Amino acid sequence: MKFTVKGFAENALFALNVFIVFLLLFGDKITVAPWLQSVGRMHPMLLHFPIVLLMLAMLLEFFRFRQAYNGEKLYQNFTTGLLLTGVLLSAVTVVMGLFLSKEEGYTGDALWWHKWTGVAVVFVSSAIYWSRNTTWYKAPLAKAGAVITTLCLIVAGHYGATLTHGDNFVLAPITLARQVPIDQAIVFDDVVMPIFSAKCLSCHNLDKAKGSLVMEDANSLLKGGKSGKLFVAGKPEISLLLERVHLPL
Repeated sequence: MKFTVKGFAENALFALNVFIVFLLLFGDKITVAPWLQSVGRMHPMLLHFPIVLLMLAMLLEFFRFRQAYNGEKLYQNFTTGLLLTGVLLSAVTVVMGLFLSKEEGYTGDALWWHKWTGVAVVFVSSAIYWSRNTTWYKAPLAKAGAVITTLCLIVAGHYGATLTHGDNFVLAPITLARQVPIDQAIVFDDVVMPIFSAKCLSCHNLDKAKGSLVMEDANSLLKGGKSGKLFVAGKPEISLLLERVHLPL
């Protein structure tokens, strides 16, 4: 049997799809080894490559059946190679993401949407790749698949950014903060909470609670996290939050 890079990539893609299904079905029963945790943490580093490749591949696939391109061999071969590379990398990225999601602190709706739209990207784009040369695969299917994949990429990217940077990360620079005169300011709402929002909420929110600590409101702050309560009433010198604030850089 003659070895080809394309054949190897196709076999790897099939194996990764099977492995993703396995992780989805039995992920709750799996303990991720430390070295696999390191692999999972490379998820944010790798994911940008398949996003770009798949977006471009879906654009080319959308127009693939136009008369001007349908018989163009270079166009067709380039689209095939680009699609295979993009979906293969996206499958690797999803596996990394599933490993990463096993770590403590990843919960909530943002994770759910990011996870399942990311998985949908792999499954839909894989289906496009494996069916695009069949007789029943026509322009309407190509366009529908391209649109669905692109929408899933956008949604997955949005919720991934929410998990990494916190809610409203994109619009924060143009969203005006509420300005309150100093003599009317409420200390927690107008002075303390804006600092937490800017510096802490990206890792300590309902969707991503590192150390089981949520800092979105006063009740959550009083509850504390895995290391204990943040405050000791009347004893700021032994309060956990102030200990963390005064740690050396």
